[in-house]
Amino acid sequence: MHPFAIGSARPALGVPLGPDLTNWSLVYCDPITWFLAGLISNPSAMVFGIPGMGKSSLVTRWIAGLCDRGYPPLVFGDIKGEHSPLIRELGGDVIEIAPGLHTINPLDLGALLDAAKRIVAVGWIPDPNHPDGGKPGEQVAAELRDLALQQASTLIIGLARLVRGAALADFEETLIAVATRLVHDRTDAPILSDLIDLLEEGALDEGTAIGELMAASVSYTRADYRKAVRRLLQTLRSIVQGPMGVIFNGPTTVQIRVDNPGGMSVDLAKMRRADKKVLAAVMIATWAHGFSAIDAQWELAMAGLAEFRNPFVVGDELWKPMSLAPGMAGLIDQLSRTNRTEGIGQVWVTHSPKDAEKLPTHEDRETALGLAENAGMVVMFGLAKNAVDALDETTVSMNAEERRCVASWRSPRSFRARRAPNGRPKPPPGAGKALIKVQGATGIAVQVVLVDEEMSLHDTNERWGRRGLRRRGR
Repeated sequence: MHPFAIGSARPALGVPLGPDLTNWSLVYCDPITWFLAGLISNPSAMVFGIPGMGKSSLVTRWIAGLCDRGYPPLVFGDIKGEHSPLIRELGGDVIEIAPGLHTINPLDLGALLDAAKRIVAVGWIPDPNHPDGGKPGEQVAAELRDLALQQASTLIIGLARLVRGAALADFEETLIAVATRLVHDRTDAPILSDLIDLLEEGALDEGTAIGELMAASVSYTRADYRKAVRRLLQTLRSIVQGPMGVIFNGPTTVQIRVDNPGGMSVDLAKMRRADKKVLAAVMIATWAHGFSAIDAQWELAMAGLAEFRNPFVVGDELWKPMSLAPGMAGLIDQLSRTNRTEGIGQVWVTHSPKDAEKLPTHEDRETALGLAENAGMVVMFGLAKNAVDALDETTVSMNAEERRCVASWRSPRSFRARRAPNGRPKPPPGAGKALIKVQGATGIAVQVVLVDEEMSLHDTNERWGRRGLRRRGR
């Protein structure tokens, strides 16, 4: 008989996290290793917890452990810059994005187009076990270009939704898709203002594009077309001429590469004080370009032109862009899928299951909850009781003792000042305690423990520490 309410037969497979809180044996766990062992249905995790309870510490351990096992970490949008020191230590690339520092062209076909150009010269794709095996290189390249055009139009639709604060009409989305293809047929490296010019050309002058644009908007006269496209042009001009323009109206100045075995991180720390819509736009843009780069690397590997390492993708602060416009949750879900292969491990990090309740539409809320429901595992740090109850709407079932534990980790047990030997505040008693839930199994309660090297590279309260050093005259 096992005397504890929370306990399970833990496999010694995966990254070591720390002691089990019921019997103090070591817990090994990560979404990729458990997936490969057949313990979970897909290599993904959803992590919940209020700030300061240890979410990023768990991600830090997974990044280091999985990188050591050959799965390079890809952090698409590190808002706090908290993972950059570790990525640099692992030999990875860190790209800092900020207004005036880099521009991201949403029309850039990026890594997918580069891969298409290289594959054209290959001839036949040699791997018969791949869906593209036996296809001419030119055909695969054409498919990759079409996929890149689709990703570009989806990203522009997302930017337009953020600026407008509302969903686009269906014909407006069609217009963007058609215009994206047309502007690439006309110009080698178009930018967003070129797309606007093309849409306006259809409203002002006869041209080769007017027939397709009028058909896309179901316009039978020039006056009908001008009326149909007016609001869309206002929205797109708001991107170019508003706060987003400095980042999105120009050629891409930095390429996201995923071939470094030490991984990479897109550091957005310098944008933390930017307009929330601008920050959200940069986040979804880096996700879009990042996942496209993964697809491109896979295709190059299938053509014998590169090596593909299954990456571990980290998506943090998920709630920020989701809450800003209707349809953003579905758009993020769409952008975060690799279209050509599913060979990635992934973790999404957010504060609470109740974040979904803040989303503007029922469809968005269902999509957000579905991210947790479809995850291979759910990891919960300290949460309020009503946040735990929000998971009842999903397939993540919890018993009474599991609920009590997660809720108890949320609050400190006293108001006594508690400081570490270095003079800095000690974390609350519940910090680092997490419940790992796999569908249909009893939860595993674990204390995540970082070693000294990880602590020196992962400091979410760096400025408070530096304040103390100045006060002591160092």
